[in-house]
Amino acid sequence: MVALLYVDDEPDLLDLGKLFLERGGEFSVTTAGSALDGLEKLQTTAFDAVISDYQMPDMDGLEFLEKVRTLHKNLPFILFTGRGREEVVIEAINLGVDFYLQKGGDAKSQFAELRHKLHIALERRRTLDALKSENEKNRNLMDHASDAIFIIDAATGMIIDANKKARDITGLSAEEMTSQHYLSLHPPQYHDQYRAAIESMIQVGSGSCPLTLLGSGGRHIPMIISANGIDISGRPCLMGIFHDISEIQMTQDALQLANKKLNLLAEITRHDIRNKLTVIGGYLDLMKSRPPEPDYSMYGKKITATVKVIGENIEFSKLYQNLGVTAPLWQNVRDVFFRACTHIDVKNLTVQSDTQDLEIFSDPLLERAFFNLIENALHHGGSVTLLRITATESASGGVTLSIEDNGIGIPPFDKTSIFGKGFGRNTGLGLFLVQEILSITGITISETGEYQKGARFELHIPQGKYRYPRRLQGERCHILIPANDNS
Repeated sequence: MVALLYVDDEPDLLDLGKLFLERGGEFSVTTAGSALDGLEKLQTTAFDAVISDYQMPDMDGLEFLEKVRTLHKNLPFILFTGRGREEVVIEAINLGVDFYLQKGGDAKSQFAELRHKLHIALERRRTLDALKSENEKNRNLMDHASDAIFIIDAATGMIIDANKKARDITGLSAEEMTSQHYLSLHPPQYHDQYRAAIESMIQVGSGSCPLTLLGSGGRHIPMIISANGIDISGRPCLMGIFHDISEIQMTQDALQLANKKLNLLAEITRHDIRNKLTVIGGYLDLMKSRPPEPDYSMYGKKITATVKVIGENIEFSKLYQNLGVTAPLWQNVRDVFFRACTHIDVKNLTVQSDTQDLEIFSDPLLERAFFNLIENALHHGGSVTLLRITATESASGGVTLSIEDNGIGIPPFDKTSIFGKGFGRNTGLGLFLVQEILSITGITISETGEYQKGARFELHIPQGKYRYPRRLQGERCHILIPANDNS
């Protein structure tokens, strides 16, 4: 049943109206003898619509309407007026009246018309409520979407709406967003290209293409837009769903770089082995003439040493061939570092990690890179008893991973050459491989330790290649191995 509040200062009219409106059982009418009485009832009882006289003492119908609108913005309100409509209609409309009726004439006809106006006002309100509910549902769906969504006016190109993801990516508020042209979302050098693409989508009614979106802080974010034409209250618009393909792009770039490195290594390896075979052939020719000692033995040693180098190159090629074979992925630094430690005898060594929940986008061989750094520290650092990995974010963007020990360190004159292929007392491939693995995803490495106080390798991870999924602020993790382990 529809609950009505009927306000009039004439009791007889109230009684008559109540009788007419409640006939048929569709309406339940509560009456009030004044606007003040009506306001009190509105504060304590829920009504579906209000009917009010215009000319009443203390507060007329327009003043009453204004008060009602402050309490219930969308409550249907029908105004009864005994004066000419022209005297009150404009002000009533400005205040948000739904309908107004002029008093007088046949009561049956008057209340029949009132009943008709009530039906229209209530149906209109139900429709508006349904639209509001649908809009809120659509807004909720938009704001929970994992992709950024922008809606632009097809005629002007102005942004008229954007979801939460879009606002988060751009760093713009809803007010800032809706005061901009869609081209402001993209780097200036692409404006002509994107304008042509968007205009084509508007004409066709749909479309998709890759583009670059300006994120907060001026970041360039590779995206794919999927757009469709929509109509909003008769207004042609274009809704674009922007899908972030940063990780896909990073993976493609990393695999392309890995392929280049593999081709380069294959060429280098072939070149080195050909040279070594030439050396072996030369010494074999010299040995055919049976030279006297010690030359004969020296030639044999040279051949043996050269064969060993060839074998080392082939073994390295077997390891290197896995570089970039599997796509890069997000890896937890602490977990990978500790796994690398399990492949080495770390007896009498304390291992510390202070990287929280840091993840970096890197080649699956990251564990091998950490293993080589740890092995390098133990083999060349002397009496190393402490190994620590820490992470520090830079104010200018990026994060630095520091892997340091308390060993002898690296002499200043060796710092720039330790990553070269062939440097060192053994194969000279350990740190070279570390550098190659890291560079696949744009990570650089340098040695910044102080000689005689320990080595420190700094890995510089660029913006967009690291993240803290949960921003944990946990305690530092330790692996402690007792120095007097008798096992």
